[in-house]
Amino acid sequence: MGKDINVKNIEEAVKSLNHYAERDRGHFDVRFRNVHLCTLNETAERTIFRKNDLYVDASTLYELMMPVWGQGSHHYHGLKPTQIIKTLSNLKKADYIIRSGKGRILLGILLETGKGKCMVVVIDPEATIKTDFRTKVCKLITMYEYSAFSKHLENLPETDIIFRRVPKRKGDT
Repeated sequence: MGKDINVKNIEEAVKSLNHYAERDRGHFDVRFRNVHLCTLNETAERTIFRKNDLYVDASTLYELMMPVWGQGSHHYHGLKPTQIIKTLSNLKKADYIIRSGKGRILLGILLETGKGKCMVVVIDPEATIKTDFRTKVCKLITMYEYSAFSKHLENLPETDIIFRRVPKRKGDT
């Protein structure tokens, strides 16, 4: 098992994340504490998450923070550690909860970025990790900025949208 990162302590969490911006930080999982995933069950009025903590592997953290540049870098997201922590500490305030492929859940979080962007977080609520034995956890698959998120929502079947904070109104774009 890797390191625990508490998103409540922003300065310490950012300092810990900077460590993962360097390649070869191991093949282990990092646990983000105080992301309060289970509070989303009340929001969605159904049980989606059985655990409050969120796990992510070190290589995913590395990819999230690598700058986007050129061909072949589609896994790199160019996120700053403060963006990652701010997003994870606001998961309980998700504006959208969407059923995604492979049993995954997509959370859309509208954050003040000055550009009207949405942070999109993809979580597998039933992932299995190996500790001394196999354990079910909530695992972060990816996270990215998505400025055209509202356009994406227009193309989704209504059955995939579990929750939307702002109800869809006639004439919304």
